Amino acid sequence: MRWPIQFQFLLAMLLIVIAAIVLASAASALWAVSAAGQSKAEELSRVQRTLVQASFPLTESVLEQMTGLSGAEFVLLDADRRVIHGTIALDAADRAVLRAAPLAGAIQSLAEAFAIELGGRGYFAQIVPAARATPTSPGRFLAVLYGRDQWSTVARRAAAPVVGSGAIAVLLAIGLATLTAGRLVRPIQALRTQTERIAEGQFEPLAAAARNDELADLADSINQMAERISRYEREVRRNEQLRMLGQLGAGMAHRLRNAATGARLAVELHKRRNPAAADSESLSTALHELALMESYVVRFLHLGQKGAVSMAAVDLNQVVTEAVGLVRPAFDHAQVRLEPELPEATVRVRGEPDSLRELVLNLLLNAMEAVAAAADRRVVLELETPDNGNVEVRVSDSGPGPDPAFGERMFEPFVSEKPEGTGLGLYLSRQIAEAHGGSIRWERRDGLTRFIVRLPRLTQTENDIQTRTEP
Repeated sequence: MRWPIQFQFLLAMLLIVIAAIVLASAASALWAVSAAGQSKAEELSRVQRTLVQASFPLTESVLEQMTGLSGAEFVLLDADRRVIHGTIALDAADRAVLRAAPLAGAIQSLAEAFAIELGGRGYFAQIVPAARATPTSPGRFLAVLYGRDQWSTVARRAAAPVVGSGAIAVLLAIGLATLTAGRLVRPIQALRTQTERIAEGQFEPLAAAARNDELADLADSINQMAERISRYEREVRRNEQLRMLGQLGAGMAHRLRNAATGARLAVELHKRRNPAAADSESLSTALHELALMESYVVRFLHLGQKGAVSMAAVDLNQVVTEAVGLVRPAFDHAQVRLEPELPEATVRVRGEPDSLRELVLNLLLNAMEAVAAAADRRVVLELETPDNGNVEVRVSDSGPGPDPAFGERMFEPFVSEKPEGTGLGLYLSRQIAEAHGGSIRWERRDGLTRFIVRLPRLTQTENDIQTRTEP
């Protein structure tokens, strides 16, 4: 049988609270009844003393007046306990009961009086001397009778406020417990719903709770778990896509590479056999394009690979210059100005030339495509050596810039703003930069979109050591 936690919490709380209220109310009611009984006993004792000590005769009319004032019944008895007169009618049996009743002294509560039944009605009774016997006047007794039904009414009236207050307190406790249980259970239900969504693959975080307790901490932990699972799932999906893409395209890429290499060799052979065509711009452009195609194929073959890169001392200036030479025909054909601003000095880094060249090619070709619809189609390539031990390759274009939403995921695989784009160029660029101990980022400033690659620069000492160790 399912027993919701709300009911478990509510029942436990209510049992404790109601038990405390009932016990407190019962104790208060008993105290109130006891106080009322003591008060009534004192009242009857005062009436009794008044009558006993009165200098006037206790006539029937006097006793009836005292009955109206006190609510008690009075019976005057002679020295032999025979009824003289009273405020109630008594038959022979009732008279015999009064004659046999014991005398009583002062009482502190009605419980100290003895109980008798006269005329079918129960009474708390007290018989006291009303006048001492003298040679000229026999003694008399006064029976003070207070109905038990009257006392029940007084007791109920005394206990009613306490019992009523207890009942109200119980109702308030039930309401408060229900509200408190609901306030605790609702966040738990929200957490349960969130975990069910996570199990279904929905990783939207819970809204921040306006509370600071263990449930808020649990919600934060679930949000963190959802974020980690989402990130892990994206990583697994991305790796699976890359793996499948690599498996499906490996054979085709090898064939394309062989075909491009064969075509390049054929063009070079044609130039050697026909010296007149050696300076042909068309053949030079074809060779550049074939070399660029080989670079594309190499990039595809290396897709998703994270193995160690064979590092050596590399002149980054030379690598960048070679990349410019490879893309120059494409820029000229697209009528985009390429403005390289390269230093004359050697800029040494530790890396793998082909990978670094591929990195620069990716950035230049992306920039060329970004300015295709711009009025001023211009791409600036800079190689800077700031005084922080790093080298920076900066590629700036005058295009409109990426969409802000896309910019946050720009370096993820298969993310592209272009309908025909694969979303792999910038992803590979980041892989190459990180494999060389560097980083890549982008910014939008002064109407230009700028990609900045930062790589560690070889110091003169490292360069000398590398030069001596090279074969």
